[in-house]
Amino acid sequence: MKNTLPLIASILMCISFLSYGQEARVVVIDGWDPTTGGDAEDNKNLFSTAVIADSTGRMENPNTIYELRRGHLYPEGATVRNFGYHLHVRAEEGDGLQPEFTPALRSNGSYGAQYIRANGDLTIENITFNAFRPDGAFLVRPVRMDANSTTSVLDGMITYGDRGAGYSFYGDSLKVFMRNCIVANSGHRKSFGGNGRVIDMRPQAVFVDTLVIENTTAYNLSDRVIRNMGSVVNYIKIDHLTVMNTKGFHGGVQLGNVKTAIVKNSLFHNVISMGHADYRTNEQTQPDEFFAVITLDTVFDGQSIEVKNNNIYWTDPIIDTWAKFDSVSSPNIYSATVAEAVGEENVDAIAISEELELNNVCGDISAYVDAFYATPDAAEFPENWCVGGEGGVFPDEVDASYADTYTSYTGGDDNFPIGDLNHFPDFLKAWSGPVIADLDNIVLESSGDSQNVSLSVTDARGLDVSITVSSSDESVATATYDNGEILVTAVANMGIATITVAASNGEVTTEENFIVSVGGVLSVEDELESNLLVYPNPTKGFTTFRYNMDKNDEMMVTLLDMNGRRLGILDSGTKTKGQHELKVDLGQYISNYGVYFAKFQTSDESNIMRLIYINK
Repeated sequence: MKNTLPLIASILMCISFLSYGQEARVVVIDGWDPTTGGDAEDNKNLFSTAVIADSTGRMENPNTIYELRRGHLYPEGATVRNFGYHLHVRAEEGDGLQPEFTPALRSNGSYGAQYIRANGDLTIENITFNAFRPDGAFLVRPVRMDANSTTSVLDGMITYGDRGAGYSFYGDSLKVFMRNCIVANSGHRKSFGGNGRVIDMRPQAVFVDTLVIENTTAYNLSDRVIRNMGSVVNYIKIDHLTVMNTKGFHGGVQLGNVKTAIVKNSLFHNVISMGHADYRTNEQTQPDEFFAVITLDTVFDGQSIEVKNNNIYWTDPIIDTWAKFDSVSSPNIYSATVAEAVGEENVDAIAISEELELNNVCGDISAYVDAFYATPDAAEFPENWCVGGEGGVFPDEVDASYADTYTSYTGGDDNFPIGDLNHFPDFLKAWSGPVIADLDNIVLESSGDSQNVSLSVTDARGLDVSITVSSSDESVATATYDNGEILVTAVANMGIATITVAASNGEVTTEENFIVSVGGVLSVEDELESNLLVYPNPTKGFTTFRYNMDKNDEMMVTLLDMNGRRLGILDSGTKTKGQHELKVDLGQYISNYGVYFAKFQTSDESNIMRLIYINK
């Protein structure tokens, strides 16, 4: 149930339920809406100030989520560091531009380097980090992991214009899961230099436990997808990655010293555009003499390396530039160590080389490469980034889809397209797991009443799907599944329970929920539609009810227990059309912790809301 509490320091706090069963406290932080006027300096540090001010609330409920407004900017001159707590930042639901962090001045008049330095677990969902500073320079590694033995989940994160890397590892024994992300324009712009990566494993990351990159796009990086500065890695998985127009200052995908690695179903378009000239290979930091798109530092017993179903190619302008300066016609597709690790029988499956016409992407950087090798000591070179508004493409405008006539369109596992499936939305939905048809909420009259709900589940890959169902409150209603039917049975005379349907194909589990209402209790959706509001909820006593009358009418508000017994009349009388507010000390009627109900009865309808009472 979602409830609205009083506004505190312009932060709206709500209650919602998370899948792991604990109530989550959602703190909505307003940013700066540039359409309303003002400037960034007058609206800076709204995020960091709110997070710092919320320390007490976070201690009371560690399951706190900071929700940012779509279409709002968050100018930040401060750095948030989450010592001892899980920092969870997400965009509000709906359409529109993602909330976007932008650089602002610090109190000393300079710009900082990072927006977030994670000193605990970190979750980011659908947030954009813009590293372009107003003075023409760039932030460096705007989001990074500093603490040991922490986990980061990055879903829908966009990072662009940074001087270092989309995500940097400064801690040891880390786990990172990156999905549906974009890393663009990273590293050195129009200049010499090798920064600019998706993932940067710094020397502090002595051991990396897990790195998963799925359905992510990276383009116009100065360096590579992964830099490994000596980390020993337990597990790397790269699946459905699209990479375009990298300088490849030090290579492509450096798996390093890894025990288990998977690189598959990924598209590499004009990576390592700087080629193989001696000037570049002299700075090579990997064991192989020549650059390769996918490299492995060492091969050892017990190692498991799978590299397959990739598409790696270069376009003619890049190839023509190499012909003037390079010692070989193109970089290697893979290193000798990769070939040894996958086995001779699997080498042919590593990659095809099929040039694609991509729908809406940035052009190649051949002009930069040509100018650099012609005059390496020049003060400035042609553009190597793809900046929206300057003849380029903004990150949310990039579309690396391609026609279904290409071999690559069915070249991935299970005949899925090669590359980031975010550019193929129908395939992404199917790849993400079993699809559960929409389920409608149901209403049961009282204890013992039951209803069958038909369930339809499909899996695009044709994998076997197992179904489980569960109830959020079995004291209200239970649910069982058998052969395409869910039997829902009421246990209590009044209440609300959420039925969760989980479908697993052995690789991915998807969930859908529906609500069962017993005895006329409102669901969240009906509650919002009826303009009923109660806060705080849970409550320790004094409680405010707010309701809206659509006409002059009689209204009686009564308090009920779980069995529908009336505990007292909270208010009664004729009410005028419009909004009304009722403040009551529920402690006069209730002494025990539990779930109770407020019934709103007019002459022609009734609505029932759920309350949770906490003993003082």
